[in-house]
Amino acid sequence: MKFSNLLWGAGALCAVVAVPCAAQTMYHEKVVQTITVNAAPAKVWAQLNDFEGVARWNNSVERSMGIDEDKEKINRLVVYKDGVGKEVDVLDDSSDANMTQRYHVKSSPWPVSNFNVVLKVSSGPSPGTSVVEWRASYDSAGTAIDPDGPPPVTTPSRGPIVYGYDVETYDTSRASGDTPVKRDTRTLKILSDLAKAGLDSLKWVVER
Repeated sequence: MKFSNLLWGAGALCAVVAVPCAAQTMYHEKVVQTITVNAAPAKVWAQLNDFEGVARWNNSVERSMGIDEDKEKINRLVVYKDGVGKEVDVLDDSSDANMTQRYHVKSSPWPVSNFNVVLKVSSGPSPGTSVVEWRASYDSAGTAIDPDGPPPVTTPSRGPIVYGYDVETYDTSRASGDTPVKRDTRTLKILSDLAKAGLDSLKWVVER
């Protein structure tokens, strides 16, 4: 997937950040992306284990580097291509034994909070293959729907399939009474596409 395809919503996202809505409801979103790689788990993990070097395998990233070296946890700066923006990630835990990496996004261009990611490598369906899973959760603000506008689309409170991705959604609060709200599915799609593009790039780098 070409990363520039994600830019269709970048301007709108900035507008959301700059001008928050007066009435909001918070949604807890979960997104899971997986890919099968024709390489042994140890080879795949060797790429992912370099937390500061994500630009070496993720073609959506222009450059990445370690920052704030005086901090107890490893911090990295991720600069995305095409002027999308910068992201600061903090490594919370990394296990060579389980081939699992956990980190949270400290700051980013996306209008979300409590953004946590688990990246895991497992044995694949056949010898010499691997399955890589990117699992993220975050909170996103919904916006109040104009009562004079068209009726809102009802979304199940748990387990909807959005853009073909495995997504779980939880309505955690109310803006004001029973005011209907609209989920931020634009950010959901951008983050889902971003994760897929990264895993596709990892597969290409490891298998070449």
